[in-house]
Amino acid sequence: MKPVVPYIKATQDRVVLEIQRGCIRGCRFCQAGMIYRPTRERDVEVLKEYARAMLNGTGHEEISLSSLSSSDYSKLEELVNFLITEFQDKAINISLPSLRIDAFSLDVMSKVQDIRKSSLTFAPEAGSQRMRNVINKGLTEEDILTGAGQAFEGGWTKVKLYFILGLPTETEEDMKEIARLSDRVARRYYEIPKDKRNGKCQITASSSFFVPKPFTPFQWAAMCTAEEYVHRAAVVKHEFMQQLNRKSLKYNWHEADETVLEGVFARGDRRTSKVIEEAYRLGCLYDSWTESFHNELWLQAFENTGINPDFYTLRPRSLDELFPWDFIDIGVSKQFLKREWERAMKGEVTPNCRQQCSGCGAAAFGGGVCYEDKNEI
Repeated sequence: MKPVVPYIKATQDRVVLEIQRGCIRGCRFCQAGMIYRPTRERDVEVLKEYARAMLNGTGHEEISLSSLSSSDYSKLEELVNFLITEFQDKAINISLPSLRIDAFSLDVMSKVQDIRKSSLTFAPEAGSQRMRNVINKGLTEEDILTGAGQAFEGGWTKVKLYFILGLPTETEEDMKEIARLSDRVARRYYEIPKDKRNGKCQITASSSFFVPKPFTPFQWAAMCTAEEYVHRAAVVKHEFMQQLNRKSLKYNWHEADETVLEGVFARGDRRTSKVIEEAYRLGCLYDSWTESFHNELWLQAFENTGINPDFYTLRPRSLDELFPWDFIDIGVSKQFLKREWERAMKGEVTPNCRQQCSGCGAAAFGGGVCYEDKNEI
């Protein structure tokens, strides 16, 4: 395998090795976790050959082990050990995105950091345990702090934490817990004896704003206005300033206007195509670049076409509403998504696919995690 290598510096300037597809976890906001079911692991020997061929064929100095939840790959430690041994003379950096803070072993972590230190990224998604139960994250605060402590003791000093603001049933207390949890992570670092620390730690917390996606249990949820999202970010920012370790903390948040647009087109119907065409006619292009994004032109496009964005973003859906995407069969049934929405409203956690089958419908594909303990693959 010889991937094309660009002449210019690319954003993802590395070899990307996909180690599995799908995810066993069932986070209720995650579209990919639903539509890519069931989880299918790639054979570790095949991955070793792919890694060797792509690194030798490109000259890249970094390899990213890609999946929706890399630490759930059953042969992760074997694969990492192979990469370290095989490329120890070439100083290849191993990137492990999408890690669950409760499943990432200290042994693997310490071996990776021996090559080249970089920041670790974890995604608690919510600051409070109540909200993590609502979204079915399956993480406790003890898991988070234990994992962070292992990272710090392994020599890491930079940790990125990803959160979502505006989730269904979110309260102001839930918002403030984002800052408090980040502070407790920093506090865990300073519990290490001073002579064993590598200077100060840097905890960077980032929050995106919630966008309900089709084929998820949250497809029935209403969004917030752009003003409300900004207000919630301000609440979190203010709480960060009150924390004991605030000098070790940094907080970033996403653009609210872009989030509202994303919400419109995430659950839009065929009528929204007129808005896109009109926005293009008005000059909207390369809108993902901040300097090229002009929200006033999008608002003008909605007005010119007579389409109200609030219909798609602020309106709660009833469970019997017919969605524009209902004719698409992704394997996961709408009845399962409804059950998960109802469990979310009660704050009930659903076990992951390896703990217990929840009857989502993906077993109809006849493979993957649904049949791991059977001889029917």
